[in-house]
Amino acid sequence: MPPGWPDFSSGDREALLAPFLSCTSPAEVLALQERVDMPRLVEALDDWRAVRLGALGTPREDVAHLLNSKRAAFLMKAPEKYGALGAEVLAVFIVDSAHDDDLRELLFLLAREKRLEETLASLPAFQGALERRGLKPTARVDRDFEVGDLGRGAGRALRDGLSSSLANDGGGGFAFLPIRGQLPPEYQKALDEAEKRWAEQHFSAGNVALGGFDHLTFGVPLGFYGLLASTGHGARSLAQGRYEQATRELAPAALLVALYAGGKGLRYLSEGRGAPGRGPHRRTGLEALELRLRALEETARQLEGRMSQEGLRELVRYLQASREAGRFVAAGGADAALALYEARGDVAKARPLLSRARPGATDSPPVKSGAGTGAREAAAANEAPRPSLEKARATKRPGTLASLVDEGVGHTREVVEAKLAAVELETTGPRHPTDIGVLKKHHPTLDAPPPEARGNPRWREYVDYYERRSLEVEKGTAAEGPLKWEGYERMRGLFARGLAFERSMVKLLQEDAKKPRADRRFLGDFDKPRIETHVGVRKPGPGLRYADVLVIEQGESGGRPRRVETLSFKSRDLSTMGEKQLAAQMTDDASEALRYYGETLDIRRESLQHLLPGGSEVNVPRARLIYEGGELKPSDVAMLKRAVNETKRLAPGVEVQFQ
Repeated sequence: MPPGWPDFSSGDREALLAPFLSCTSPAEVLALQERVDMPRLVEALDDWRAVRLGALGTPREDVAHLLNSKRAAFLMKAPEKYGALGAEVLAVFIVDSAHDDDLRELLFLLAREKRLEETLASLPAFQGALERRGLKPTARVDRDFEVGDLGRGAGRALRDGLSSSLANDGGGGFAFLPIRGQLPPEYQKALDEAEKRWAEQHFSAGNVALGGFDHLTFGVPLGFYGLLASTGHGARSLAQGRYEQATRELAPAALLVALYAGGKGLRYLSEGRGAPGRGPHRRTGLEALELRLRALEETARQLEGRMSQEGLRELVRYLQASREAGRFVAAGGADAALALYEARGDVAKARPLLSRARPGATDSPPVKSGAGTGAREAAAANEAPRPSLEKARATKRPGTLASLVDEGVGHTREVVEAKLAAVELETTGPRHPTDIGVLKKHHPTLDAPPPEARGNPRWREYVDYYERRSLEVEKGTAAEGPLKWEGYERMRGLFARGLAFERSMVKLLQEDAKKPRADRRFLGDFDKPRIETHVGVRKPGPGLRYADVLVIEQGESGGRPRRVETLSFKSRDLSTMGEKQLAAQMTDDASEALRYYGETLDIRRESLQHLLPGGSEVNVPRARLIYEGGELKPSDVAMLKRAVNETKRLAPGVEVQFQ
């Protein structure tokens, strides 16, 4: 970066944008945003430079609204300033370079200014581009008429009249020249074609088809915008030629995903780390660009080898759909792209999958199993090998791990595996020693289970678990040896029971949320509750943890902080405990719930943060601890009541319930 950047006092807007133009991937754009006051920088840019910034990569969440406001302002002024054809191509450029949630906000901003209907009518290419993305721009209507619209409308009519004159047409074309040169090559070619057709056939602006666009993606060719923006003429020519060749040989969808997922590798190659016999050197612009394009093509070919073309197109749509998905893949690379595809575009479900596929890829840092960290954190960073993300799901035979998967309540296979790893770390049953020789000697085999394990569907699971833990012991990343079969089988039975209770509670909450507020049993304090499972939350002491359920108010807040509650479920046999033991156990559980999921939390799930205008930190007025009832509940009602009251006294802020 230039020394002293950013210098807001200079008034040089191009200098403010310049370091972003030198980024070679969305990942670098994402990283650079963390090193600068982005709200102030975006505010300092004019509308067109803000549009260019948005085309380089996914914006940070705290500047998305400001960026979209500048996109809307630019779009409203474009027909008057740059003429009909120029405004058409710029409108398509904005659509192709934005995520779906950006475009929805853009339509809202236009409607709020009472300019949506007018914009759609004057820029048919804009409406067509939106509809190709699956959006329905005509479903939203402009706000009602206000008196102030009279003066604004009269002034615009006068300017429209002037802009239609021949004298002003040349001025508009002249003003458009610098912007035209900053558009990616494909858009310049499309504009040339549209102008030629208009001149030859006298098409009206509304009937001009802007050909040459690949509307499948917003990153191709816009992804190459970052590769072209800061290069000279020779590099630009090279990029255009290589891009045309790559487009013929590779699917545009693969190129887009490669751009988002391969950023770190592109930078490594572009800078150069030395050459045989020449020593370290920084490559020239042409050399760097050539290497970046080669790396991009190689990443694209690898993706094509792992996914079908239909799968790549689906992945592109997931990237288009939300800023959160764009940031997730830009930061996590190819593994994150595959995880997003496995999770069908749901970033919340993709995060635990990524943490299993590549340790340390998410917010939780890699740790050694059992080495003084929270069990859930250790589970998220489990370094045991796992099948590839593309591998087919296991058959849901009764008793197997696959049979516990229920995506309807957030229990994806990855979440189930993470929860099981956490429970295994906390289990105190008999274990094998951490002696490699002893572990190899007692290594179980599929063909020779002990008599008590014959016919048990979990024996195969146990053999795989033993093998993984033995490998961890050999690498020195496991603090304890594997559980013995009898301990593992007991742990798995209790785990399945607890997961079944959690599943039933989530379904109860989902049904409760559908009822009128007065009829609800659990969610009566919410107007429009949103139920989320396995939500990452962070506190200064415990670090990153995953709440079983987080409920957040998504109705109108009236400017007040939104209500947030957490729920923790326990399937624990309390029926045989005496009063002192019962009170001690419940107090420990409640204190844990308060320590991990109560008071002030930093919500890490990005899909929820747009509901939190005050930032990701929220106050949790109540954390709930819900025990499974039935046979697990103490039969002495009076004793149970005293234990509950004692728990409330020692752990204020936690509500204890039985189901």
